[in-house]
This record gives sequence, structure tokens and C-alpha cells, in this order.
Amino acid sequence: GRIYEKKDLLQWFGTDREAKSPTTGDIIGTTLKPAPQVRNTIEALVKSGAIEGEIAEAWTKKLADETRVKEARAKAEVGDAEAMWRLGVWHRHGTNGLVKDLAQARAWFERSAAARDPRGIACFGQSLLLGNGGPQDNVLGLVMVSQGAALGSDVGAYYLGWAFCKGWRGLTKDPVRARYWLKKVVDGECEYKNLMGKDVAEAARWARELEQEE
Repeated sequence: GRIYEKKDLLQWFGTDREAKSPTTGDIIGTTLKPAPQVRNTIEALVKSGAIEGEIAEAWTKKLADETRVKEARAKAEVGDAEAMWRLGVWHRHGTNGLVKDLAQARAWFERSAAARDPRGIACFGQSLLLGNGGPQDNVLGLVMVSQGAALGSDVGAYYLGWAFCKGWRGLTKDPVRARYWLKKVVDGECEYKNLMGKDVAEAARWARELEQEE
């Protein structure tokens, strides 16, 4: 048998309906088995300095990612709402060694929202509005982003401003309310700032368009 990285192999399986070997192209089973002896040997060689360069750097990063995820999971399991939100973000983007999985991301956001983290509330609302990782639910989604926005999440303010600006997801177009929430995003007034730069720029563009419509 051959040894592969779990994350890479899961991504490979997801590209085809039939699970095929990356090496031979033959159809293979999807049951994964750990190889602790190989892992421990590589880890020992990296720590001893016997392996250097890009391989050592990649392995060191992998170990750091695993530690970060393990610590976050431990915190999440005892009720840390921020850790739940972070796990959701990592699953959504496929970072820190986790496979991109929108269903897992949504599940962590929902748990974070239930624990009343403003970022988790807003991101759960985002998942509901966009139908990421599960069925689309406009009503609950709007409730969630509204709560997130009120609690200081720029993600919540962004989606609520967008909805009022465009008359999106069942809301009536309301330029006054749209400007109110978009301004909070653009002016950096939200306590929890987690939007990407391009999203803030888009919010600024919508705000300018609303001003021009007056």
C-alpha cells in the first residue's frame, strides 16, 4: 500500500464519483487507516534536523496547524463560543490543515450562535442566507444577521445592509436602513471586524450608489 496525507486524499476523492488511486488510477476503497509509525519517524527526523528545507518547513507547519486545531476543539467542547466560530471559519476556507467542508462550517457556526458569540451568530446567518452547507433559510438567516449586526459584527452589518440596499432575501428595499448598516462597515464602527477588504470596498460602493440615488 501507499501512504498519503489524509487532507489531500479526501480532496482527491471529492473530485470524482469513483474513488481512484492517485498513483495507478485503479478504483480503491475509501476507508483511511492511520500510519503512526511513519508519522512519528518523520516528526523525529524533522525535530532532529536530519530533514531540512521545504519538507521540514511544511511538516513543522502541519504540526503547528494540528496543535492549533486540537486546542480549539478542546475549548469548543467545553463551551468556548469563539473557538466554535474559529473552527467554522477554518472549515469554511479549508485552512489550518482542515478540509474545506461547508456543512461542518455551518454546524460550528450554529453551535457558536447558540452560545451567543456575535461572530458565530452572523456567520450562521450568512450560511443560512447563502445556503452554504445546508438548506437556504431566508427568514432565520435575516434574524441571525440582524442579531449579529446589533451585537457588533461587521459580517452581520454587511449582509443586513446588503439586504436593505438591494431588497434582497425578502426584505423591502430601504435606503435609510441600508446606509445605516453599510456606514458601520465602511467607517469601522463594528466591534468585531472579520470582513475581507473586498467586502468592505463593496459596502462602500453600495453606500455611494445610495447617496447618488437621493
